Amino acid sequence: MDDDDVAVLFTMEDSSKVFAIGNIEQVAVADGTVDARRATGSSSAEYLRQLSMSQRSNGVFINDPKGLFILRWYREVKGDGTPPDGPRYQNRACKYYKLTSDNDGEAFRWTSNYQIISKVYLKKHSTLPLCYSLSAADKKMVTSTMKKMVGPEAE
Repeated sequence: MDDDDVAVLFTMEDSSKVFAIGNIEQVAVADGTVDARRATGSSSAEYLRQLSMSQRSNGVFINDPKGLFILRWYREVKGDGTPPDGPRYQNRACKYYKLTSDNDGEAFRWTSNYQIISKVYLKKHSTLPLCYSLSAADKKMVTSTMKKMVGPEAE
């Protein structure tokens, strides 16, 4: 799977758990076993970068335990398309997700399937460029699945 949108689990510096929405840009399969603990830990980007892998132009399933993904992140934005004040993720003022050309200021790096919460379907906004909405049903499903992954601390 590539060019699909997915919700991805992150552990923030304060140990809180959040999800971000990303668009799959590139996929690969690790040549060996991927250690789930290292693939989701604080130094996961370095660990995943060092893995031997094979790029796959025909896609990778998000539940493949050897699946690796490069994602372009959506930025949470208010109803007018501007970033909200306050938390970067799960901001109550977020109405849409904007696909940015600069990857929302983040470096492009490999993400493992162990961080993928689920595939999501975004609906294009009729007037705001590159802005999309996440349905209430998908948001509820992402939050519910995230809670099962990390426990009740996910809100």
